[in-house]
Amino acid sequence: MGAALHLAHAHQMPVKKRRPKRTGGGGSDGYDKLVTRVYQDPRMTPEARELILLLAWLTVRDPNRFDEDGNLIRNWRKRASDILGEYGNGRRKESRLADLLYADRPRYEPPHLPWEEQVCAAPMIRRKGTCGQPARGHDYDVDQETGWWTPVWFCRRHEQWGRQVHQRRVTGLGPEPIPNAGGLLPSYFAGSDSKAQSRLKAWARLYKEAAVWKLDRFWEPPKEYGLCADDWPTPGIEPTAEPEPFRLHLAAVDGERVDSGLTQ
Repeated sequence: MGAALHLAHAHQMPVKKRRPKRTGGGGSDGYDKLVTRVYQDPRMTPEARELILLLAWLTVRDPNRFDEDGNLIRNWRKRASDILGEYGNGRRKESRLADLLYADRPRYEPPHLPWEEQVCAAPMIRRKGTCGQPARGHDYDVDQETGWWTPVWFCRRHEQWGRQVHQRRVTGLGPEPIPNAGGLLPSYFAGSDSKAQSRLKAWARLYKEAAVWKLDRFWEPPKEYGLCADDWPTPGIEPTAEPEPFRLHLAAVDGERVDSGLTQ
C-alpha cells in the first residue's frame, strides 16, 4: 500500500503554473457597490436596470473584455448590441439596445390621467368653490416655476372655460419643464471629473441616435437641466448634500469609450 502510494506520487505530472487571468478583481473595484446602488435606487426602471448592469459587467467583469494583447476592448456598444440582440420579422430589425437607450432618454412626462370619474374645476360665480359636476373634457395648467402640468377638468356647461384654460397653456408656454423621467445612464456613467462633459455629450448623441431609430425626430436634450437625473431638482424637496456615489466612467463615441473604471 505504501509502495503503491509512493509510486503514484513519483509518476504524477508536475503542475504547470498558469498565467493569472485578468478578471477585474472582487468587490474592491466598486462593482458590487454599484450593483447595490442600482437595486436600491427608487428612480430605477426595468430598462435602465438592464442596461446599466450590462454595461457595468462588460467593463469590469466580462472575461472577454481584453484583446489578445491584454488591452481593454473599447467597442462596448457592439458587444452590448451582440448580447441584447435584435428582433422582428421584417427587413428592418429592431434593436434591443436602441429600445433600452430610448426608454432612458431624459424628458418630462405629464401626469397620467386617472381612471376614476373626474369633476369640473371651473370656479362658480354666485357661490364659493368649484362646479363639481361630472367632467367631459380636460386640459392642463402649467406651473410657471417648474413647467410641470396639472390636469384641469371641465363639464359640458363650462366648455368655454376649458377653452380658456387651453388657450392659456398654448400662449403662455411657461419654463422648460424639469425632467422627471430617464437620465439614469449618465447618473451612473458620466462621473464628475474633468472628462464628465465629454461623456455627457457622447450620451446625448447616443440618446439622439436611439430616438431617431425609434422614429422620434423631436426629442432633444433638456437645455436647462442637462442629461443627468442626479442634477435635476425635485419640486417641493430641498436638495441635501450626499456623498458621491460609486459611478462607472463610461462614454460611447461611435462605440468607443472615453475611459472606464469604477470610482467613488
